[in-house]
Amino acid sequence: MRECCPARALRSLGYQGVSAMIHQPAMLRLIAWVARRQPWFGRLIKAAATRADVVSTFERQLAFSSTSHRPNLIAGDFVIGMETGARHSAERALIDAQFPPAQDFGAHAAPEARRRTGALLGGSEREFDLIDDYMVPLAWQGISGAFGARLPQLPAGGEMLMNLRYLGAHLIVGPVATEAVQKRARDSAAEVNAWVRANIEPLQQAWTHGGHAPDREDVARNVVGMLWVGHPATAQSGALVMQELLARWRDPKVAAFVNRVLRHDDPWGDAELRNEAKAHVLEALRMRPPFPILTRDVRRDTLTGAHGEGSVAGGTRYTVMGIGAMSDPAAMRDPQVYRPGRKFRDERDRHLMFGWGARQCPGRDPVVEILASALLGIVRLPRLQWGAPWWRRMQFDGPIISGMRLRFSPQKKSG
Repeated sequence: MRECCPARALRSLGYQGVSAMIHQPAMLRLIAWVARRQPWFGRLIKAAATRADVVSTFERQLAFSSTSHRPNLIAGDFVIGMETGARHSAERALIDAQFPPAQDFGAHAAPEARRRTGALLGGSEREFDLIDDYMVPLAWQGISGAFGARLPQLPAGGEMLMNLRYLGAHLIVGPVATEAVQKRARDSAAEVNAWVRANIEPLQQAWTHGGHAPDREDVARNVVGMLWVGHPATAQSGALVMQELLARWRDPKVAAFVNRVLRHDDPWGDAELRNEAKAHVLEALRMRPPFPILTRDVRRDTLTGAHGEGSVAGGTRYTVMGIGAMSDPAAMRDPQVYRPGRKFRDERDRHLMFGWGARQCPGRDPVVEILASALLGIVRLPRLQWGAPWWRRMQFDGPIISGMRLRFSPQKKSG
């Protein structure tokens, strides 16, 4: 049923507000800081903002349910929106069994990074769009290639890749999305489901090994989920990494890394340089996470906080400020400092931007490998900088970055 005008206006404001807030990490860190210093404020906004409270919320899965994600899952059921229990465990085991080694994802992304940066260096154009010209095709190559290239190659800007983008946008703000955004996502969901099922036979054969023989629908459901969650999230994460690094381009740690890559003929083949790239990826995503806040359904009246110092009523939603945990001095020294390879008091916090424990993203390590290959490619472009003034250097489609213009300047050849 169509919403009345006031309801549509309120929903539109909510959608625009949440979409904008996701891209304001400094503001979110400030809110988390206030909530840590003034616990009453955290209780008022029903949010976990300390590292201990965030981890406790992730671990107490029977009290704080991931069913809050269900409005986002417009393309069909997927493991991230399932209740913790036997079905979630079975689906997670099925997905984990199909993943090749994480390094394979990076190895398949590297040739695409080399090819695309080589074409830029050899061409006449000095400006490009990081999203459509680089991250979107590179993420597809990394994901599809690691699964044996069993899905067709797709042209940049093609309909299928746009459908994945629209679904990725809905993933973040499904509960507050406007009617138009929801309709676009529903149409894209139908297209993606039909496309995957049209290409399912080789995938089903590939998934039948090691005692696993999933049926056609099991494979289709999980492939759809991995594509529409994994592909846009990887492309967006690459943009966020570069956004953070460009703001720190003269930082000695960033500048030294860039110079080492520029002097290397094959940065992807250098294990030490690759590990350095992964350290920069993780630190940049700590500062600018793709999912800075999450929500959980509160199943019954329950205590909150690591030591039960607060409470929240059943039937409501509780906000998990992952960005607060990743800026909590209780988790690390000098969280405000950009420090690739930093030490954490609990090493598991290094990947906290991907969730925690049994609910952590199954694609954590593959995504980091793809992003490392992407970063080693993009910083090969000399004198990399923004390609437009600050007010139009980035374009947004709701909560996602739809365009990010960059420019580079090759060194002039002498004499």
